[in-house]
Amino acid sequence: MKLFNAASLQTLRFGSVALATSALVACGGGGGSPKGTVSGTAAVGAALANATVQLTCKSGAGSTTANANGAYSASFQFEGPCSISATSGAITLNSFAAGSGTFNVTPLTQLLLSYLAGELGTTVDGLLAGIATNATYQNALTNSTLIANAEDGVAKLLRTMYGVTLSTTSFLTASFTPGQPGADADLDTLMADGAIGSDGQPASTLVNAAFAAGTAVGNGSSGASSGTGTPTGGVGGTSGT
Repeated sequence: MKLFNAASLQTLRFGSVALATSALVACGGGGGSPKGTVSGTAAVGAALANATVQLTCKSGAGSTTANANGAYSASFQFEGPCSISATSGAITLNSFAAGSGTFNVTPLTQLLLSYLAGELGTTVDGLLAGIATNATYQNALTNSTLIANAEDGVAKLLRTMYGVTLSTTSFLTASFTPGQPGADADLDTLMADGAIGSDGQPASTLVNAAFAAGTAVGNGSSGASSGTGTPTGGVGGTSGT
């Protein structure tokens, strides 16, 4: 009887360990981040054809190559947010992803980073570099309300400075195809009006205005850092320097 009880107890112990391990794996535990997919379009109006796309996240990193239409998709183990850079020839543009989903890389996302850098009291370079370690930046770049408000701020600047009304203010996440009406046509109009340069970067005056607008919001918000900085185009970008 004692032998039976010991064997039963050992079986129960092994069963409990197995169940606990299974639950941990299902929750993405065990020391690894869950697998997710980040996709989107890299374009300046024209597609960034065959662009090299690099993603560096709070936890994990990935890379992929966009197709001829600038569309990219990367599936890897990560925890957001992530910085995104897309390079095609002499053009490098930056963006970010809050987590899995659609996140584009365009001159507008580059401009959005300048606005957010101003709001958070840093530079674009500092914001992107701090994604892996800075809790304030991580919280900001995964806050959908803060991001939507920043997109609205950028859209307002474009109306004020260039008289251009975007087809959507959700330009970070809205799906689009180069050469088609909508978000891509917005980029074509902005380039024709001088808001985007031949290097794919937003005009320096626009970058400076976005940074200043973000700084004004940050100074009026208890949740933003009060530090100072100068706007830059981020990794690979030089607008505003």
